[in-house]
Amino acid sequence: MMGVSDTSPEVERMMLALRRAQTPGQRISNALEMSELVRSLELGVLRAEDPEAGEEELRYRLAVKRYGRDLADRAFGRV
Repeated sequence: MMGVSDTSPEVERMMLALRRAQTPGQRISNALEMSELVRSLELGVLRAEDPEAGEEELRYRLAVKRYGRDLADRAFGRV
């Protein structure tokens, strides 16, 4: 968290203290929520780029972006 340029040092310290006070389960839950948020945002960008694309195609394009075409093709049975 340290080094975020638009956050004051006091707020950074408070955020770090809050994170340290979390249980491991809470940390994992927060990480999964953030991951899902990023996934949703990425899908939104892909959807805006091609509004006619279906959901499976968008998920495929996201997989290509994240993992490369070879792995995405194998995962989506496009080999």
